[in-house]
Amino acid sequence: MVDSDSETGLRARKRRRTEDAIVEAALRLFEASGYDAVSVEEIAAAADVSPRTFYRYFPAKEDVLVGGSTAEDATRLALAERLPGETDVDFVARAMLAGFAAGDPARAMRGYQLVQAVPALQARMFQLVWRGGQEHFFEALLAGTARTRDDELRAHVLTHAVTDAMRVAVTFWFRSGGRGSPAEECAKALALLRAAFAETATP
Repeated sequence: MVDSDSETGLRARKRRRTEDAIVEAALRLFEASGYDAVSVEEIAAAADVSPRTFYRYFPAKEDVLVGGSTAEDATRLALAERLPGETDVDFVARAMLAGFAAGDPARAMRGYQLVQAVPALQARMFQLVWRGGQEHFFEALLAGTARTRDDELRAHVLTHAVTDAMRVAVTFWFRSGGRGSPAEECAKALALLRAAFAETATP
C-alpha cells in the first residue's frame, strides 16, 4: 500500500515541476520573441504540456509572470499563524515576504524586466500581485475579532499601507538591479512607515 503522505508529496512535486516548466518556457519565449508575439499554445508546446494543462496552472498568459502557486501557498501558510508578540504590521509584512521569498529571485527579476517592457502589463501585475492578495491579509487581521466597522476600517487601512510600502520597496530593489535583498529594502520601508505613523503634528 502506498503511504498517503508520500503520494501527496509526490503529486505536489510533480505539480511543482510542471509549473516550473511552464514558467521557464514562457519566460524564454517572451525574452526571445516579445510578450505579445507569444501565444499560450506556443508556451504549452515548449513546456511539453497541453493548452488545457496550462490553464489548470495559470488562468491567463500574464499570470505566468506572477510567481505561481508556490508564492501563494507560502503566503497563506504564514497567515495561518501569529508569532508571539507580533504586531499587525509585522504579521502582514512577514506573510508578504514569505510569498516573495518562496520564488526564484532570478526568475522574478526576469519577469519584472518583461513587465517593464510591456506597459499594458503593469496595471495587470499591480492588480494580481498586490491588490489581489490584500483580501487574504484583511481576513487574517480580522480573524477572532468582533469585526465591527471600525475593525474593518483599521484592517483595510493597515493592509493597504503595509502592502503599498512593501510594493515600493520591492520595486526599488528591482530597479537597483537586485542589490542587497528585498527583505532589507522592505525592512527600511516599514521603518519609514512606522516613523510616519508615530509623528505628531507640530503646532
